Order: sequence, then C-alpha cells, then structure tokens
Amino acid sequence: MPIDDYYYLSPYQFFKPEYVRFTINGSEVKVLVNTLSIDDVIGERSTASFVVKTDTATHFQQGQPVEIYDADLNVIYAGVIDKPSEKRIPGQDILLHSIQCKDMHYLADKRIVAKAYESTLAGDIVQDLITLKLAAEGVTAGTVQSGPTVNEAVFNYIPVTRAIEALAEKAGYIWYIDFDKTLHFKDRAANIAPWTVTGADVLPDVAVEHGNPKYRNYQYIKGGTDITDPQTEEFKGDGKQKSFSTGFKIAKVPTVKVNAIAQTVGIRGVETGKQWYWSKGENAVSQDDSGTPLATTDTLSITYQGEFSVIVISKDQDQIINRQTVELNSGINEDVEDEPESTNREAAFQSAAAKLQKYATIGRRVKFRTKRSGLEAGQLATVNLPEHGLGDAEMLIESVQISDNGGEIFYSVSAIEGPEMGSWTKMFERMATRGQAFVIRENINTQEVLITLEAFSESVTWTENVVQNVYACPVPSTGLFPSTTRFPC
Repeated sequence: MPIDDYYYLSPYQFFKPEYVRFTINGSEVKVLVNTLSIDDVIGERSTASFVVKTDTATHFQQGQPVEIYDADLNVIYAGVIDKPSEKRIPGQDILLHSIQCKDMHYLADKRIVAKAYESTLAGDIVQDLITLKLAAEGVTAGTVQSGPTVNEAVFNYIPVTRAIEALAEKAGYIWYIDFDKTLHFKDRAANIAPWTVTGADVLPDVAVEHGNPKYRNYQYIKGGTDITDPQTEEFKGDGKQKSFSTGFKIAKVPTVKVNAIAQTVGIRGVETGKQWYWSKGENAVSQDDSGTPLATTDTLSITYQGEFSVIVISKDQDQIINRQTVELNSGINEDVEDEPESTNREAAFQSAAAKLQKYATIGRRVKFRTKRSGLEAGQLATVNLPEHGLGDAEMLIESVQISDNGGEIFYSVSAIEGPEMGSWTKMFERMATRGQAFVIRENINTQEVLITLEAFSESVTWTENVVQNVYACPVPSTGLFPSTTRFPC
C-alpha cells in the first residue's frame, strides 16, 4: 500500500513481532502491514521496501543496516537502506518512512579494481579481490571453489561486482554475498534448495508455462580478435624514416633487429630509454627520438604476431533438428552478440557455446506461492507436482518475491526446468569453460595497456649539496637558491 494511503488511517496496523521482526541499525522498528515487498532475482541484486512509523525525532539515513526476520527468527533479508523518504502525518507528531533497501552486494558495487592476472585459478582471483578490496568492508570468504584456470584477466577500473560476475559467467559458477557478509563462489550444481517442493507446501494457484523468449540454437559472436602466427617483415632505411608500418596491428611485443643485431624494445608512451617502441593494436614500430635514422645500407627486421577481427559461429545441431520437427522449417533460431573484448577465437567460441548452453532449450517454468521460507534465487530445487507433469523435476529458481497480506508472509517463486536432454546439474557440468582456461578483459580493449599506481613514501634528510633524484631537489646550501632565477624543483 502506498505511503499516502496511510495518512488518514487510524489506528495503524503493524507486523506482530512474533511473526515478523524488522531492525534498522540494530534497533527494532514498527512496520505497517501490507507494505513489505522483497524481490530476489537470479543474477540481480535483491531489494526490499516497507513503511515504518516513528515520532518526529527519528530520521533514517542511507547506508544504515536493515534486517528482517521470520517467525522462527531466520533472516529473510539483510542489506542497507538505499533511499529513505519520510512524510509527516498532518496534525500529528508522526512520521511515516518509506524505506527502500539493497542487499549486501552493494559492498562489492562500491569498490573499484584495477588489476591484471595471468594463469591464475578463478577462485584464487576471487580470494585476492576479497583481500584487496572487500575485507575492508567486512566481507569474508565462505565457500570459494578453485574453478578453472584463467589464462588472462584484465580488470580496468571496474566495480568488484563486475569483475567477479565475469569470472562466474565464464566458469559457469554462481557467486553471492549472503546476509552475514560472507562471499561464496561455487559450482551452480552445489547450490541446492533446502527442501523439496510438493503440494503440501504450496498454495493451489500453481501455474506452468512452456517456452523460452531468449531461445536460440545458432549463435554469432562479433567484434573479437585473433592473433596470427609469428611472421617477419623487413624494411630498408632511407636516411630519414624513423617509423615503419607492419602489415597487421601488433598484438604482442615484437622482436626488432637492425642488421641482425637485436634492439631494445619498449611500449610507446609508457617506457623510455629504449631503441624502438611499439603499442598494442597499432601497426607501427618507431625509433627513439635520439636514434640515428637507418641508412640505405641498413636492414630493419621486425618479427611479431599480428591481430585481426573475427566473427565466430556456434550451433546446436540437436536443437536445430528438434525445432525442424516442431516449426516445419529450417529450425534455425539465430542470435548475434557484440563482444569486442574477446581477445581470440577460443574466447569467442567459449562465449558462444556458453550462451547456447544457457538459451538453447525450451523447457517449462512453474510459478507457485508458499508460506515456507528458505528458497532463494539461484538454488536448484526438486519439484514434485505430478498433477502438473512435474515428477521430481530439477528446476532452477529464477526469482523469489516476498510480500505480506495483512501481516502474513507469502513467498512467490518462479522456477525453470533444465534442458530436455538432461538436468540442470548435467548442463552445468557441460558448460563450455568447465575445467578449461579462459580469458577475461573488462573495460579495456586490445589497444589499451593497464597502468596502476602504487603509493609509497620515503624520508629524505635535507643537507647541503643533496644528490638530486626522483624524491629530492638540489639544494646548494640551506640559505641559498640555485640562482636568482631558478628555484628548487
């Protein structure tokens, strides 16, 4: 019920503490019935909203912790206030507060990471992110499984949330921060619902749907790049030219030789003191400004690996044949995704295969209501509703909505059935990257280099004729400047 509908209602009806309890900042508050709404959706942040009655001396603030308990004192929601608003009842010293909350994932939403990893287990990266960023927010590690090896992961100043989501998606894992600020990163098949759904636990208004609005069995991935085999190109000097163009954009540090003599090579704009410079994603190798242009008798040799754009296609032939018999046509259902961050064809094929595993199925969705707590989005639940053709079906809970009717709590659950060829557990085991190494590049393209800063300090004792370095300036004496026009630093 909207807050305005309570303006002239008296007396107010509150949740009874023996059924539902609400605390804000550790103190119990009075919440009006018919105002509670909690939404928990797989892959999204769970939210909560309700209306609190207080006197005019009480004001709530963004970020204050919120906890909601059921009749058995189990936590059914924990988070923080996202946006509080209040209105005074006309003629009364009463405030009604509309409280909107977000869950504990905000702790990862508000921290930024800039770091690169190579040949590291996905779980070890998650552990490092907890230590590096989330421990300061009170987050601890729960079940963090090792997962597959990550060949390369580059996180370019993105929220920690996005970094862990990228790892979870490629690994076929699920991750979440629970009510007590414990972070879990684990196999989806290990996230089992605490009880079996039967007719004894659900209300009679069960609904079953057939279909999949995101169905596809033919997946295109555009925008990725791949790398050529090593190749060598040679150039003759002309006494003037100091920059030489290669046939492909350079993907990795090249080997540069002049008259068969190896040269030092650095990243353009990042390194100094080298003889030649290159930049990822550019097709030019340039000589240092202090170098002497190559003469007509000189030969420049550049050995490098180039990069080129790719479009990959992956299809599920069994699903195409299945749809042919139903649709009486080609059976092909196509979808295209732009993923410029894919760094090679293997990564693009992994992404395409993962999307087909997720969307190339037309299963069933069951919706039901229950008064029993414990079900959460992302869990695998066994559903035994034979009157709807669901006999011990393994279903993935995609959303749980918690609301009240006159103070009594109801859970509205939506769960989807796995692929026709097997269960969700088997599907998770077949995920494209399960047990395989993969690559992640978030918020950085193949032409960019990640640079991070490290804070440090050094103590310098100021004396006459101190040696000049990066930390100190020249001071010829304690009472004189270097000259009448030149100052230190």
